[in-house]
Amino acid sequence: MIRNRCLMALLALLSAPIVQAATPAPAAVAATSCDRHCLLQVLTDYSEALVFNEPDTLPLAMAVRVTANGVLQSGAGKSEVWGAIRRMPFRQALVDPQTGAAIMLGVVTNAPTRNAARWWFYAVRLKVEQRRISELEEISFDGTLGGTPASSLRLPERVFDSVLPVAERSTREQLFAIADSYFSAVGHEIPYRQVPWHPECQRIELGVFTVNSELMSGSCGGEFRNPATKWNVRNRRFYVADVERGVVLAIGNFTTPPEYPNNNGSVVFELFKIQDGMIRHIEAIFRGNGQLHSGWGEGPGS
Repeated sequence: MIRNRCLMALLALLSAPIVQAATPAPAAVAATSCDRHCLLQVLTDYSEALVFNEPDTLPLAMAVRVTANGVLQSGAGKSEVWGAIRRMPFRQALVDPQTGAAIMLGVVTNAPTRNAARWWFYAVRLKVEQRRISELEEISFDGTLGGTPASSLRLPERVFDSVLPVAERSTREQLFAIADSYFSAVGHEIPYRQVPWHPECQRIELGVFTVNSELMSGSCGGEFRNPATKWNVRNRRFYVADVERGVVLAIGNFTTPPEYPNNNGSVVFELFKIQDGMIRHIEAIFRGNGQLHSGWGEGPGS
């Protein structure tokens, strides 16, 4: 009996190193993954490259795919926002280690230069794999919506940075589902009251309040009482779900419905703040003069 116990103890000791060896060391994990800090650093490197017009400094994958306003590019740094002198006065950074997404919403300008100043509303989506950028999607727009220029934006809305109490959080799956329900309401696929609207809900598009305002008197949901406030949202893509902060970033192609041909369609970066399972705040950046295709995904609107 004693002999058997000794044998079992010896086998346990011999098996311990094997178990440890089968577990990846922290350094090995860090070499292949990109956590929140890593993704934010990639966004810092990207913004620095844009400001100083140094696309060659970007950590690009060998087979990186780049689009600008839905058009395939031959490489990074080819779109209209890149140039000799740039500033980014407004920046909102969003990352998700589970999807490898690093996204920045902001504004870009070439002022001051010898030429007339130009300002763009700007959004970029990066996919980071093995610590390198494998996808790069840019959207830029140098016009206005309701007369509010990109130059008016300075500091991002900090509601997206606030950490929610545990009782007010939603799961990743719930966050994506709530954002998707918003897209369905935009297309009048579901009654707008089925979307969980927070009583404080506001929506800002290209720096303009488009609900509860002179431009659009309806509420976040109530605006869809107007049958003409409708777009068919195709190619819905979900990239960021931050459970601690209740933040979701999704992209959808708002296509023009045939019954309302004057509704200008475009690919829209939508940022949601979801608290207590309800949409509290929405911000959107897109090409105000329209964008038929995203250059990503499959099917209509891709």
